[in-house]
Amino acid sequence: VGSLGLRTGKARRAHAGGIGMSVHDDFQGRGIDTALMAAAVDLADNWLNLKRLDLTVFTDNAPAIHLYKKFGFEVEGTLGVHVFREGEYVDTYEMARIRL
Repeated sequence: VGSLGLRTGKARRAHAGGIGMSVHDDFQGRGIDTALMAAAVDLADNWLNLKRLDLTVFTDNAPAIHLYKKFGFEVEGTLGVHVFREGEYVDTYEMARIRL
């Protein structure tokens, strides 16, 4: 019903990780996204000691943006005409959560 991947950096980026997450449309709004993100943040903070997590999200995906902000992610920038989706190019946000 959903998946989340967490990749870690190497060498000078060993302190950073990237997240990719999706939840099937039929299962959204049931807390699956929150559970996946909580598990990823726990892994990053308490097991991998990552200082930075980042991700990319469509600018029109308000529920996902709300979820990420709830976990401390902030918009760092906008990538214009970044992804081709359903016949048109759309913008994305680059978001990151930094724990010092």
